[in-house]
Amino acid sequence: MGIDIDRRDLIGASILTTAAIAALPISADAATKAAVDTKDPKAMMMILARLQGDLSGRPVYGYQRGQVYGLIGGQNLPLADYGRRLYDYEGASVGRSRVLPNGDVETKSRSWLFYTDPATGAYIKTWRNPMTGKDVTVPPFRGGISGGTLTPNGPKVSANFTMESTVFGKPAHLEFVTIGDRTWVSRHAFTRWTPKGSTKARTEMTQDTWVVATRDLANPRLTAIPATSSWTSQTEWQTWLQMPEGQAGQQIWRSDGMKVASIAALPPAFVAQCKAEHGGILTDPIVWEAT
Repeated sequence: MGIDIDRRDLIGASILTTAAIAALPISADAATKAAVDTKDPKAMMMILARLQGDLSGRPVYGYQRGQVYGLIGGQNLPLADYGRRLYDYEGASVGRSRVLPNGDVETKSRSWLFYTDPATGAYIKTWRNPMTGKDVTVPPFRGGISGGTLTPNGPKVSANFTMESTVFGKPAHLEFVTIGDRTWVSRHAFTRWTPKGSTKARTEMTQDTWVVATRDLANPRLTAIPATSSWTSQTEWQTWLQMPEGQAGQQIWRSDGMKVASIAALPPAFVAQCKAEHGGILTDPIVWEAT
């Protein structure tokens, strides 16, 4: 009986939610059609560039906080074994963007992250894998300077390993949902790469979503579009987890964050951790190569 009542409650809540949403002006792209030409590859490229960075050339700091889950599906496991929250993380990037003479946008950035304990928020350097019972070393992640160029026909990237992605070689495909004065801008990608020194390819699905004021999409004076962002990834087990060979399952990553204009806007504890672990990673300049 309790189950039936809960189901009715859920159905009722769904009806109320649907009715409330129906009262709002929701459109897949009506507002953005008035603001930008969603079929124009260059317009989409410039929106993406202004969501990710700042075309003024000023440094931009990106900050994200998220969770990582482990899922083992299709084996009729108890729920406690099907899905687990493995660990959390805090990540950041610092980058610069500039518009090239041909209208493309060049970007340079570096990124890094720290893993944290979901229960305490403490930064961790060792971790017990609940799926194997083994203690493993948590490696630091610090990416080097990376760069690329956004073009109307997709991004051009330089990597020292083999990589393919559904965003390469085609105009940026952005999807828009407008509710009231807010617009959600999203894009997804499917990627395959072979890490340097490995012969086994890995795959990943990612989705980025930015929430913006609709009016900002139509404001050409903005070199950067203010936004909050979320990121979701489905990928294979990280190697440092030391999962058994052939172990079924995948990881789901989910984070929320935003870009800020200064180090002072980042969480103080995170800034302190950056200084303790990576020295000048927040302050070392990102410079353009001479042309």
